[in-house]
Amino acid sequence: MPQLRHHSHGTYRVHYAPDAWREVGRMPAETFLALQQVLERLGDATGRAPDVLSGPAMHVLPQHGLELSYTWDERSRTLTLLSLQRVPREP
Repeated sequence: MPQLRHHSHGTYRVHYAPDAWREVGRMPAETFLALQQVLERLGDATGRAPDVLSGPAMHVLPQHGLELSYTWDERSRTLTLLSLQRVPREP
């Protein structure tokens, strides 16, 4: 489900690839809210410095036991969550 985010530096879209969306459907609400917050921060940061991301990037949420794989498309200003992998949780 694409979502538009409005910020002072511009608008961007968050898109969930099918595999990522399936994993999102299995997670508790608390984890989903944390994921949304992280995606917003990643979109904000990537949208301000698009040259930094030239291919798939990774981000870990150790407290929720997740590793995210995502891409940024500057032309469409879209952050795409490609996949979510389970990793050992940190306390």
